Amino acid sequence: MKSYVDITLLPNADIALYFLWEKVYQQIHIALVEAQDGNGKVNIGVSWPEYDSEKFQLGSKLRILAASSENIEALNLRSWLARLSDYVHITLIRPVPVSIDGYAVFKRIQLKSNNERLARRRAKRKKTSLEEALAYFGDRKEVYSRAPYIRLRSHSSGKRYRLFIAKEETDTTDMNEGFSTYGLSSKSSVPLF
Repeated sequence: MKSYVDITLLPNADIALYFLWEKVYQQIHIALVEAQDGNGKVNIGVSWPEYDSEKFQLGSKLRILAASSENIEALNLRSWLARLSDYVHITLIRPVPVSIDGYAVFKRIQLKSNNERLARRRAKRKKTSLEEALAYFGDRKEVYSRAPYIRLRSHSSGKRYRLFIAKEETDTTDMNEGFSTYGLSSKSSVPLF
């Protein structure tokens, strides 16, 4: 990663930070969908410089990172975030500093938490009754996460969901195996600074 842009969210008394994350990240996600290659990978990653796992918070800053400034320019962030211009500050494209604090992987956590939802899905897939599917999951403990998340809305189904985000610091250098259309990856790291 050689270039980056910082996006700072500017909440106020009327607009909460979590609401801004929802609106801003929805637009970032759509922009990254437009930028994906034929394999569904994106050459742009994201990080949260203020990520705090102890307080379960993302902070108010999103960093967009890419191998070149041209990759970031092609994303056209100002256009995607134009309707939110009163609530975000976007820096100019800058080079990643030579001296960094290390590397991290920002990845999505997908929980299989709700037994009733899992049972409905199993009943539909296996063509069994809901009671049988509920019995299958009867003793299973539901799994929860305290990781920070952003609420998003699926464009295909219209349903709202939580995008849980985990940060794992790593010793590996920038292994760019590509990122998802959320700018996240379980393998590709981004520099911390």
